[in-house]
Amino acid sequence: MLAIVVAVAIGYLPGEILRRDPRSAKLEGQLQELDVESRELSERNATLARQIKALKSDVRAVEDRARSDLGMVYPDEIVIRVLGVKR
Repeated sequence: MLAIVVAVAIGYLPGEILRRDPRSAKLEGQLQELDVESRELSERNATLARQIKALKSDVRAVEDRARSDLGMVYPDEIVIRVLGVKR
């Protein structure tokens, strides 16, 4: 009787432990991907929040943004463009 119980335990338990639902593995993979994406988006949102705060409170940040994004300059400045240099 003991031999039968041991044989059933050996034959049944490892199979149950090793056997996994493939959908479960797929969902775990998707969960990990979403976790990574969530962290990246959180970092990006934090960066944007810092930029917004700077643009609301720092005149220099507004000036830097106007110069880089819009190409604006002060009326008395002289602009020299060098060809072949990428911004």
